Amino acid sequence: MSHRSRLIVIAAGMMLVAGPALACKGVNVKFTDDFRQVDDSWGIDPKSDTVSVEDGKVKVKADPSGGYTVLYGGSIFDDADLCVTVQVPNNTGNSDQLAAGPVFWAQDYNNYYTFDITPGGQAAIVRRVKGKWIYVLDYRKTDGIKTQPGDKNVLRVTTSGNSITTYINDVKFASVKAQVPESGGQIGLHAESEQAHRDTWKFLNLKVTDLP
Repeated sequence: MSHRSRLIVIAAGMMLVAGPALACKGVNVKFTDDFRQVDDSWGIDPKSDTVSVEDGKVKVKADPSGGYTVLYGGSIFDDADLCVTVQVPNNTGNSDQLAAGPVFWAQDYNNYYTFDITPGGQAAIVRRVKGKWIYVLDYRKTDGIKTQPGDKNVLRVTTSGNSITTYINDVKFASVKAQVPESGGQIGLHAESEQAHRDTWKFLNLKVTDLP
């Protein structure tokens, strides 16, 4: 094997290691979904094109100026380490009008938390209470977000008691105190589109473990 070939093999190996290294840190896996087939606990409407599953990815296309949330009904989580890879849409106009990220501590579709990023390089922790939005931490610029079309960002949320700690690509974004629902809550995915058109967000490699 030539020196160049060895370098290529080593580089490929490093890329394979890099993916899992950015994921959840807990030893015991509580839940995982590689999205290779539809789990009916997600409650996805097969007649709608808003949410679809293919090639190991969940695609969410909210209406223009709108948002869409899908919750997993199969499990409840309290203290946990949640991670998911979020892929930036290929075609965007106003990069700060759209956002996406994991949902956690969900009681129903009108009451949950979400950790979202934008293609413009901003992130926020947002809470939905009785159908209204409250910013636990308003959108702010962070250098850790990959913003190019098709880029993948690993978003991670750890919940311990009433504490929320968030990470973007293994770099800490913020820690906050919040109101935790009794007995924990569901997890899910949230995506928003800009005013001009529907944006296609993609999610992959969803996983929940115990705390590290």
